Amino acid sequence: MNIILLERIEKLGQIGDLVTVKSGYARNFLLPQGKAVFASKENIKLFEDKKAQLEGESLKRKKEAQDLAKKINFKEIIIIRAASESGQLFGSVSAKDIAQEVTNAGLTVNKSQIMLNKTLKTLSFEDLSIKLHPEVLVELKLNIARSIEEAKEQSKSGKAIITTEVTGGDIRSERAQKDAKRFEKKNNFRKNDKTTNIDSTKLETDTTKNAIKDDTEESMSDSEDKKQ
Repeated sequence: MNIILLERIEKLGQIGDLVTVKSGYARNFLLPQGKAVFASKENIKLFEDKKAQLEGESLKRKKEAQDLAKKINFKEIIIIRAASESGQLFGSVSAKDIAQEVTNAGLTVNKSQIMLNKTLKTLSFEDLSIKLHPEVLVELKLNIARSIEEAKEQSKSGKAIITTEVTGGDIRSERAQKDAKRFEKKNNFRKNDKTTNIDSTKLETDTTKNAIKDDTEESMSDSEDKKQ
């Protein structure tokens, strides 16, 4: 589908560009949000007449977004969620949830301005981008933790308290991993102790059998001597 961009779209084009996109992308996103119009003869002529005005308005919005970005007095968004010992959230955190927390912190945004292409399902400490304008991004830190204390710990260390690096894919918390290692070590000790007990029992049984055998052979030898 051929459309005319009414604003700069990353990896697509600048304001006024005539581009071809998939029909679904145009109808479900670009057109409803006023980011583009159909590239009909009427719209092309209309855009040419209003191009200077549209570019002027875009520059004004960009300047306002830059001024707003400078006034932001926080660098981190903390979201408290219940989660398992392994760090798995009981639910998830979406762009809508993040937008609400950003708004509560003093910057009014909607979910479409949150640059997030996934649903977060574990505790997290990562970069977060918010689009105030097609050419103005605000970089914050997203801190998802189970408590304020854990959030402070994650902020201080610069990473989530769960990791996929410690055990090659294990997302359990460090405490959970240590507990698991202690349990495994205890289990191994019990297995070794059990094996030792079995070996000891076998040794005692073999010794008893040998002793009985020796006594029997000795008795038979005495009987033969008496007969002679």
